[in-house]
This record gives sequence, C-alpha cells and structure tokens, in this order.
Amino acid sequence: MWKVGQVVISLKGKDTGRWYVVVGSQESAKEERVLVADGSRYTVARPKPKNPAHLQRTRWVLDEIERSILSKGRFDAGRFQALLTGLEKENSSGEPVVSACANTMPGTSSEEVEEIACRIKAKS
Repeated sequence: MWKVGQVVISLKGKDTGRWYVVVGSQESAKEERVLVADGSRYTVARPKPKNPAHLQRTRWVLDEIERSILSKGRFDAGRFQALLTGLEKENSSGEPVVSACANTMPGTSSEEVEEIACRIKAKS
C-alpha cells in the first residue's frame, strides 16, 4: 500500500536516484501506477505515473504534504520542493541510498529494502 506523503526514490529509468513524494495511485485492470511528484518538474496537479516496482520506499512521510493533499487535493509547489529538497540534502552523503546500514521491515521481502530514517516534522 502506498501512503500519500511517503518519500520514495526512483530505482529505474532516466530519473534513477531522484527523490519523489507519493501523491496518489492509479489502478487499472492491467497495471498499478503510483503517482509521484517532486515539486518542480512534476507537481501535485501534474504527477508522474511510476511503476511501483521501480520505486524504493523510505520510512519518511511528509505529514504537511499528506494532510494538505488529503484535505484540499493540492499543495504549494514551492513549499513542496523545499520540504523534499531539505530532506534529501539532510540525508544525502554521496553514497547510494541502499547502504550497509539499510534493513528490511517486518512483512516485506528482502528485495524491498528500506532506509533507516526518522520522520521529518512539518513547520507550523
């Protein structure tokens, strides 16, 4: 299950390594797509549909984005980008995201690696 506001990282495609936030999902008879946004190229109004197998979940959930999307269905692109960029800069070390300190969560397969992280607090 993909949670709105959850931070994910692209594993495949031209955007490999790029950080996104889940803003919704699409399900059809043939396939499921996760709708992701980064606040610059892809906004909440125009999200990028992505194959779930091409995304790595993280434990971060941006509560401010989640609340706004679920209540209003939109979010300020500048604030969105600032939150995501701040989180990415705070937690990037120049190494691949899946590192030696990564572990798996109970109930997930060994292929669904999750990074150990703390939740980011939204500004009031």
